[in-house]
Amino acid sequence: MSEPESPVLRLIPYLAAITAAIFIALPRLGGDGNLLISLVFAAVAYFAVYFIVKLIIHVLVTRIDSGSHDDQD
Repeated sequence: MSEPESPVLRLIPYLAAITAAIFIALPRLGGDGNLLISLVFAAVAYFAVYFIVKLIIHVLVTRIDSGSHDDQD
């Protein structure tokens, strides 16, 4: 996958992944939660959300780019 040109589009996957990791890890830290398991859940959530959002952005950008190139032919 090629990177989008916009810096905002490159930043969105990181922000979404950090947000998901925080919201999944924080509730698991409260109470009798195991710290190691919480960190594993946070890491899995981070990478899963990062790659899913990156894939969605790639699909959207390629559809928008291909739609604008069809008009020029």
